[in-house]
Amino acid sequence: MYLLNPLTITLLFLAPGTLSFKIRAFSGSDCSGSAREINVWDNTCRDTDVPDTKSFRVLAYGAHRQRANFYRYGSCMEERQGWWADGGSDTFLKDECVNLPWTATAYGSISA
Repeated sequence: MYLLNPLTITLLFLAPGTLSFKIRAFSGSDCSGSAREINVWDNTCRDTDVPDTKSFRVLAYGAHRQRANFYRYGSCMEERQGWWADGGSDTFLKDECVNLPWTATAYGSISA
């Protein structure tokens, strides 16, 4: 049996992409309809295995200076709505329901 030393474990957790924001995505407005919990790793685009999302509830924040983006089209390049994902937003708040202006089909997290 091989055990990792504490330094290796620490470096794994400090590496880019090891943190994420977490949401509960809803198919309807006002956090109604079917729901699913989703992790979006920092500095990534999640455009596969994403439910159509009209609203969401924040479950956990991302790393410092991360922005959460919700994209209308699945490419993480087109129309988007975004907020600070590190707790510095007045909208993207834990346990609050956030409505989107359209149905999101991709999520992203970027460093700002």
